[in-house]
This record gives sequence, C-alpha cells and structure tokens, in this order.
Amino acid sequence: MTSLQKIRTVATFEFLGTVRRAGYLIATFGMPLFVAGYAGLIAIPAYYTAQQDREPAVHGVVDQAGVLRLSGDVGAESGPLVPEEMRRTLEAAGQADALGSAMTSSRFVFRPFGTVDEAREALTARTIKGFFVLPPHYLTDGGVAAYGPDSLQVGGADPRNALRDLLRERLVSERLDAVTSERILHPISHTERFAVTASGEIREDGGAASAVRVAVPLAFMVLFLLSILMTSGYLMQGTAVEKENKVVEVLLASANPDEILAGKLLGLGGAGLLQIGVWLTMVLVTGLGIVPLLLSARMDVPWLAIGVAIPFFIVAFLFFGSLILGTGSLGSNMREAQQLAMVWSLLAAMPLMMLMVLVREPSGTVARVLTWIPFTAGPVVVLRASTDAALLPWWEIGGAFFVLLVATWGALRLGGRLFRVGLLSAGARPSLREIIRQARLAN
Repeated sequence: MTSLQKIRTVATFEFLGTVRRAGYLIATFGMPLFVAGYAGLIAIPAYYTAQQDREPAVHGVVDQAGVLRLSGDVGAESGPLVPEEMRRTLEAAGQADALGSAMTSSRFVFRPFGTVDEAREALTARTIKGFFVLPPHYLTDGGVAAYGPDSLQVGGADPRNALRDLLRERLVSERLDAVTSERILHPISHTERFAVTASGEIREDGGAASAVRVAVPLAFMVLFLLSILMTSGYLMQGTAVEKENKVVEVLLASANPDEILAGKLLGLGGAGLLQIGVWLTMVLVTGLGIVPLLLSARMDVPWLAIGVAIPFFIVAFLFFGSLILGTGSLGSNMREAQQLAMVWSLLAAMPLMMLMVLVREPSGTVARVLTWIPFTAGPVVVLRASTDAALLPWWEIGGAFFVLLVATWGALRLGGRLFRVGLLSAGARPSLREIIRQARLAN
C-alpha cells in the first residue's frame, strides 16, 4: 500500500467514524434548531411588547398658554429610529414589514383638556397614559409640566419628543410661510451619500454598503476561528483516546507518524469543516430575504475578497490544524492536549481581536505588517480586499499566499515531528529536551 493510499485510508476512517457519532449529528443539526428555538422564546415577549408599542398612546394636554389650540385628538410622530439609508433600502427591497418591526412605535395622540383636574381624573381612570401642562408663561421660558401614572415606565418612545415636534410645527406654521416652515421642520429631506476611497475613487455609499464590506471579512474570521476550535477538539480527542487505549501502537505498525498525521488532519478536519458548512448553509437558506435588500442598495459586492477567501481559508486551516494536532499530541490526556494547543487558538483569534484597528486603517502599517505574518495573513488579506481593494496590489496577495504556503509546509513538518514524539511517548508528558532529541532522530 502506497503512502497516499495509507493517508486516504486513515482519513476515510476518521471522517466516517466522526460523522456517524450521535454527538456529532446532534451538534450539527440540533444546535441550529436549539439556537432558533431559544431565539424564538426570547422573541415572543419582544413581539408582544412591540405590538403594544404600535398601539396609539393617548396623552392629555392642558394648553394654558394657548399655543397648540387643539380642538380634538391630534396625532404626532416622534420620528423614526431607523437610519435614513436603511429605511430607504428596506422600502426599495419591499421589506416594509421588516421596517415596521425595526421601529419602535412613534405614534402619539394628544387630547386637549380644559383644566388640570379634568386631565388628572382621566389619568386616574387610565383613559390616558399621562398629560402635559403648558403654563401661561410657556413662550417666555419654555417650561412644561409632565404628569404620569405612579408606576415604573420601562422602554418605549418618549412622548416628550412627540410633543416637542408638535409644538415646533404649530409655532413655525403660524408665523412663517409654508416653504420656510417645511425647511425649518425638516432641514434635510434626504441625503445622498458618497464614499471617497484612499485612491480617490468616488462611489455611492450608505450604511448597508459599509456593513457588507465589513461583514465579509468578519464572517471569514468568525467561521475560520470556529472551524479551528471545532476541528481542534475532534483532532485532540481522537488522538488522546487512541493513546489511552493503545490503539496508536496498531496504527504505527501499519503507517508512519507523518501518514497518520496527514490522514487525521484530512479526515477529522473534513468532519469539522462539514459541520461548519451545514451551519452556514442553514444560515444562508434562512437568510435569502437579504438578497433583494443588497440588490436594491446598489452596493458593490467585494468579489475579490470572496475569491481570495477560499484558498486562504484552506491553506490557513492546514497551517493551524497541523500545529494544533502536533502540539496537542504531546499531552498525556485531553486536558493537557487542550492546554498545549491553546496558544495556536489565541493566535488564530488575533485578527478578530484587532478588528477595529484593521477596519479603521485597512491599508495602515499594522495591516500591512500582519499581511506578511502567517498567523494573521488570511483574515487580514480578506479584510483589505473587502474594504479597499484599490490599495491592495496583486503582489501583496500573491506574496502573502506564498508565505502562508511555505509556513504551512514548515508547520506540517514540525507537526509531524511533534506528532511522532507524542505518539511514541507514553505516561508522563515528555520534556522539552526529550522532544528536541526525538525530533532530531526523526530526521
């Protein structure tokens, strides 16, 4: 049997043995359902609260200053809480329901009362939620008295904002012409936003477009870190169990440590990536409603970032996987293996921890330095390609990928030596001197 056949045999055995486990199937298909159910339980109270907030809130007004001159119930809007760019994008995408659920209620109704006693009786009877008193000297000092029920008021829009808008509208419309009043009440009716890249290019921009350019590298970092953490668990668990059950001695009689390492890395790594792929597919299938939103926003999809993400993801996964498996195999049990391999997980999370710095200056000194470091090359290149591809030359992409390839080759060699030492050692964890000596003998 050739070396490739042995690697394929080990990889197939590890992959099938992992994906057939009940725990793996429950985690793969049950975890998304559990998260969705948990989110549904949280959303139920929020839904009923939002439904109550959409109902008109009636507040009384005792206009002693004679400013509003209300003859009956008057509705007022406190203003949308959704940014203008997002509101226009949702409306253009036909997501009016999503827009309504994203906004808290801003509908207030103000009911005039002749005296404070009448308003107080209505509040006592709970026919109104509160009332305001505009004293006779309101125009000179702007003071307003607010009365509410003797209970804790949590959440919801502030009726004072709606009253403020109503007062401004009445005061301005009675003293100025319609055009001037409209500009005072709504100084900016709409905004066209443009982004100027570091290379001087001007393009349409908005909150949704900026979010997408950050979401692509963020999704890469999260999925990459998640795959590393999930797969490292399978890698170390399988190795630790085989060492404890003495199965490793049978494996060494049929294949050398390098072949076992490669087979385990491909088999168990494939099982971990399959789990991530199932979760990602579920997210994409349930999130298809976002597609018309992206199209209506007329945003530029960062195709370069998406294109370079796949090869960088695969090579970086092999880089970290070989180091994690080689280092973790030195532990005498699962706990020691996790402690030894923790340093590689922390290094994999470094771009995520520095995300704010990288997003603020994607072509700055920090980002350029991290581009050439194998531990951070993949996520940083994807982020730079997504945020401002014009300032990312092709030779930096190719150079970073070449450095990562060379580092992966070295990591496989180092991981193979450590894996050999870990498989051959029994009982206590080998010392650093013993690890170095065994690694030299492996050559």
